[in-house]
Amino acid sequence: FLDAYDAIRRDSYLDVVESLALAARSLPEPQLQKRLQELCAEVQRGSQPRVAELYAVRSLFSGSPLGLNKLQVSHVKALSQVLFLTPHLPAFFLRHRLRSHVLEIRHLDRAMLRLGLGQLSEEELKAACYLRGLNSTHLGMSECRAWLEQWLGLSCKLQASEASLLANSMVLLSLNYVRAKE
Repeated sequence: FLDAYDAIRRDSYLDVVESLALAARSLPEPQLQKRLQELCAEVQRGSQPRVAELYAVRSLFSGSPLGLNKLQVSHVKALSQVLFLTPHLPAFFLRHRLRSHVLEIRHLDRAMLRLGLGQLSEEELKAACYLRGLNSTHLGMSECRAWLEQWLGLSCKLQASEASLLANSMVLLSLNYVRAKE
């Protein structure tokens, strides 16, 4: 069932990346605009971004047009589907639920970092990856741990105002993960 649900979720991954690329065109700062466009193009070509690349553009995700309260409704709907949230609500409720879920994941991430990944069983590692957008059903424990270390390296550095980057990173860090490992 996890594979079937992940297939449904993955249907919205490309929509998220395309929405990011489209929003990048209207960014006021040319240098960051170019960085985000390159990042989206790399992901669309099958690469996986490094956490440092995502962290370098974090300031873009606090305000317009990439902050959670400023995203296009289609982008919010696609991100909601990534988190298995219904996209069939008014925009205000979609944004509120998305923000609430992403901040809850961020809270769990901080707790997981304090606990230490070594304390998690294989099942818990896989569940943690799956919740954060990565289909971990066919990954080994070491692959799950490596991906979660990357994720926590980003998540635990971000502020609540950068929740949009965390939501989008669920796609950016997951979309090509298996392909990047081959």
